[in-house]
Amino acid sequence: MEGAGSRGPLQWCWNFFKISKMHIALIMAHPDDADIYCGGSITAWRSMGAAVTILIATDGAKGGNYDPEELAKLRAKEATAAAKVLDANLIQLNFPDGELAQSEEFASRLTAEVVRLKPDLLVAHAPNDYHADHRAVSAGALIAASFRAPVLWVDPMMGNDFLPNYYVDITPFQDQKERAILCHTSQGPEQFVEMSRIQGRFRSAQCGQLEGFAEAFRHDPIHPFADIRSLLPPAPPLQPIVVKSSS
Repeated sequence: MEGAGSRGPLQWCWNFFKISKMHIALIMAHPDDADIYCGGSITAWRSMGAAVTILIATDGAKGGNYDPEELAKLRAKEATAAAKVLDANLIQLNFPDGELAQSEEFASRLTAEVVRLKPDLLVAHAPNDYHADHRAVSAGALIAASFRAPVLWVDPMMGNDFLPNYYVDITPFQDQKERAILCHTSQGPEQFVEMSRIQGRFRSAQCGQLEGFAEAFRHDPIHPFADIRSLLPPAPPLQPIVVKSSS
């Protein structure tokens, strides 16, 4: 397990100071993805003083039994409300929902945004995510990041086929994450709140903390970015396992 909290109090203090000077950018496919997958970590970054910008790739117009044009407008309002809960900046790119994989413009538009924002870390969906739009975001993020910033993959829905190597303790921020998810009223958000609780408990338990919540990530080192621990909020504290002697 790795994370900013796993290297002692002096290192944590240095990370806190360093993160307070940073800009974290998240590129997510749909209006509620950032809140569901990493709303706790966004709040943790903000609590440490980092600037956070959420870029939403699509308009989310196919995410429900509504008129697509009206749903796109509604989801834009929901995303704006959720970003306020998380105290994050929001940029809505408004590409057609469900069509990112066919877009020839998306990667160049995302690259232009990354060049303009100059983030220290780019957070995106994992390359093997279940959703085609999510995978398109992942591919676009690698192109946009290039030598500009390291890329951190978020844990997919219920952690399917995902092997994390970084964890963030979101126990103090779970309530704020849930309030952000609940802003997306058109999506039946209660189901995603429950999923986030289950997944957060599981990821925290992987770190030995049975009562907390954690979000999991993966970073695959690509030159010139290898060790990104100083860019992350603390991981759950390690819980030592004690085996009692039978004698």
